[in-house]
Amino acid sequence: MSRFIVISIFLALTACTQQTEKQKIDLNAEEQAVRAVSMQWLDLAKKHDIPNIVLLLTDDATFYRENNEPAVGHDAIRKIEEQYLESNPTFVPNWSTDRVEIASSGDLAVEWGTWSDAGSGLDGTAEDHGRYVTVYRKVDGIWKITTDISVSTKPEEAPK
Repeated sequence: MSRFIVISIFLALTACTQQTEKQKIDLNAEEQAVRAVSMQWLDLAKKHDIPNIVLLLTDDATFYRENNEPAVGHDAIRKIEEQYLESNPTFVPNWSTDRVEIASSGDLAVEWGTWSDAGSGLDGTAEDHGRYVTVYRKVDGIWKITTDISVSTKPEEAPK
């Protein structure tokens, strides 16, 4: 019987410790940290600084872009971003975060927002806009981008 009591006490203490650890996570501070990474990414994107953008990604990051297969990993993401900039050298991105949700564990976050760009297209005058969802994972205490999904919401032009 004493063995049962010891195990019960151990389990109760473990549950209390886990609850205390969860309470230590400042979800507001974590949200602000994710928003800061998003703005750092935007600054780098405006400079077309792909090497430093890649440093913001997890090793297994995946980007989903319209009319492309998913780009998985640093090399594939670097390649798809470089190809896009080659085709759109005057591209100027912009985005705005609508909301960020942090998992209660404090190691996973999801950002939703809107984006727009100018200077895309072959003639450098096209504009586009859309929505995005970005998933972040905390790696060694640092928020990293693990998945980015972006879609255009601009209506397609009618065929001429």
